[in-house]
Amino acid sequence: MDNNENWFTYLDQLEHQVNGPLQAYQVYHELNQITKDQSIFSIDVGDVNQLSNRHLRLKTSNRYFTSNLFATMGVGIPGAIAAKLNYPDRQVFSLSVDGGAAMVMQDLVTQVQYHLPIINVIFSNGHFGFIRDEQEDTNEGEIGVEFNDIDFSKIADGIGMQGIRVTEISQLTDAFKQAQKIGQHDPVLIDVKITNERPIPVEAMKLDPARFDAKTINEFKQRYHAEDLKPFAEYLKQYGVNSNNKDLGQGGF
Repeated sequence: MDNNENWFTYLDQLEHQVNGPLQAYQVYHELNQITKDQSIFSIDVGDVNQLSNRHLRLKTSNRYFTSNLFATMGVGIPGAIAAKLNYPDRQVFSLSVDGGAAMVMQDLVTQVQYHLPIINVIFSNGHFGFIRDEQEDTNEGEIGVEFNDIDFSKIADGIGMQGIRVTEISQLTDAFKQAQKIGQHDPVLIDVKITNERPIPVEAMKLDPARFDAKTINEFKQRYHAEDLKPFAEYLKQYGVNSNNKDLGQGGF
């Protein structure tokens, strides 16, 4: 329980930041404000998977699906179409990263043509973030993970869908209130221009002073805004549990 509380306090602090550049975390705070008990989420593949698992506050009555097994980029937008056709009376979201959305943005036309009230949220940072994260762990550099910015709000406007672009934290609340209203009867798209920082890698925490020096821990905490996050080892010690501290190897390409 103590470790869970420490973790959720960390997530809460990220979501409630009001200063600095817009990050994905604050977007989820606004999403949670307009989510209904019966809402359905179609999640694309990428960092948005990790972020949704951590930051969406869902009830057992909500539905959430993605492409975990096949990691099919672009599944978010068409998946939302299927959800809305099957559950026309329920609020439906598609949550996508810009890389995946660019592969299937023609399906936004389908939403307009068939008058499907879906709230589409696209996290834009000009990177294949999840691939870049893997390359950081396994390669000596990055390759093929950057692309030009796409203003999806203009694409939405061009096909007859209301498009909203958000570039600052202060714009989020109004944008999501507007999307909630429009999304009751028409499809709508919010293009959120976020930083390209990596979500904290929970499988490779550098917090334990028994394993890492003070400089490494401080750099890790600063990078992931985790100044108050405590290592799991501290709770194991608190409850008298021994750990062998073995690291697991990571695959790559």
